[in-house]
Amino acid sequence: MKLSLSTLVIKSSTHASGRGFTIIELLVSISIFTVLTGVVLAKYNTYNTSAPFANASEDVVLALRQAQVYGAGGKGNPAVCTGGTAFECTYGVYFSTSGTLKNGITLFVDTNNDRMFTQGTDSVIERIAWNSEISVSALSCPGPVGTCGSAVTVTFRRPDPLAFIAEVVNPANSYDSASVTLTHAISGRTANIVISKAGQISLR
Repeated sequence: MKLSLSTLVIKSSTHASGRGFTIIELLVSISIFTVLTGVVLAKYNTYNTSAPFANASEDVVLALRQAQVYGAGGKGNPAVCTGGTAFECTYGVYFSTSGTLKNGITLFVDTNNDRMFTQGTDSVIERIAWNSEISVSALSCPGPVGTCGSAVTVTFRRPDPLAFIAEVVNPANSYDSASVTLTHAISGRTANIVISKAGQISLR
């Protein structure tokens, strides 16, 4: 039987296409898949850490803005404060570096207008809690000491447009500014939110 060259080529191609994968081809495919999976997981873990931390930083800025707006308009809560009505209320945000309170912030109505947050006395508008990896790690204020203790309140009350920034242990004195440092325990990331007496808020 005489076979032409074209017949041999067709038979050879048919045989080659049906032989399956070699060990080398399988190893190369598995290696590529492993590398791609590793890249995707690394990106996912980074996002899983950075997104909640970024949200926590924004929580601080938004809570301060809310207190500022509520203090100017008296519309944050119907609580009756010292002075007679909700329009005489002081509104603020409470920061702490100790206990479980460091894993979040508290937006509150200062019902007795003492410029402090008193649990059980003042009305809480919202307690914003984060996971245990994110915390208020430091509070700093201008001055020779450079710290504001372990707890600070930033309050606003009409008709005064200025922020009243005070440490809980000495509420009579208002600082010109305060810096709130957030830290992520696992990644080590930090963020600083600076509040000035003039009411300016910046995220760094």
